[in-house]
Amino acid sequence: MKNMAQTSGTEGSLVLIPILLLPLVLLILRHFKILSSPFKSPIVPPGPYPWPILGNILQLGNKPHVTLTQLAKNYGPLISLRLGTKLMVVGSSPDVAKEILKTHDRVLSGRHVPNVFSYMRSELDNLSLGWSLECSGRWKFLRTLCRAELFSGKALESQACLQEKKVKEMVELLGTVEGKVVNIGEVIFATVFNMLSNVLLSSDFISLKDETVGGGLKELIRKLMELCSAPNVSDFFPILGGFDLQGQTKKTLDLIGRISFTWAGIIKERRERKGSIVLQEQDFLDVMIDNNFTDKQINQLLLV
Repeated sequence: MKNMAQTSGTEGSLVLIPILLLPLVLLILRHFKILSSPFKSPIVPPGPYPWPILGNILQLGNKPHVTLTQLAKNYGPLISLRLGTKLMVVGSSPDVAKEILKTHDRVLSGRHVPNVFSYMRSELDNLSLGWSLECSGRWKFLRTLCRAELFSGKALESQACLQEKKVKEMVELLGTVEGKVVNIGEVIFATVFNMLSNVLLSSDFISLKDETVGGGLKELIRKLMELCSAPNVSDFFPILGGFDLQGQTKKTLDLIGRISFTWAGIIKERRERKGSIVLQEQDFLDVMIDNNFTDKQINQLLLV
């Protein structure tokens, strides 16, 4: 009986091996066009021949911008690359950029959403200007709102005094540390960030004088930017997205929650104050509350 059980287990393993290898074999055969498709492949711009499965990922090297410049010299201003199962088309000349950004802007205005944000893809499509997949009615509403409240001539004029105040604070700080070593990049980052936070929420979030006060928030923002820009295998092979093999989606969720917590108290206090006090000056948070944005919608728009 024991021998029969071992034989049965061995036979089962032998059957599983070709089943597991079949998708890989079919993918390789299809790549070399041994298997024909009833549909013609779409016509794409020229580019380097992709390797099986990986495509052109390894060819990009450690300096993709340099590689793309060289490829543009070899294949022309419009080239295509295969990154895993994803097709990427790259434009590398002023004329091509004009075609993409102006002539065909409506068709090509959608954004690729990194897999770290895949859990909130539908929300980004409705609540984000930068990551929206298309020019939907909601996107147009957000654009109109931001243009009127943040980028109009009247809005920019009202922000001039604020910008002057923040620059003055920075200059005064640099005057107090004369002769000492100063990380000017950190000071400028804090100044610009406080300009934005005052336009949006009427509050400073990073202290110029005490690095430890804003260090936590700066570090969270820096980590989030690094996560969003880091290579993610799920971006090249979307079928693996649900597994979060590199743990990037989990880390992103944690960072977004911690960053949102920074201004959660301000949003709560502003909602409570809205019903009892008539505000003379409004910031963008007041505008969003007046337009019945939920806390979740406010966080999404502020973050992305």
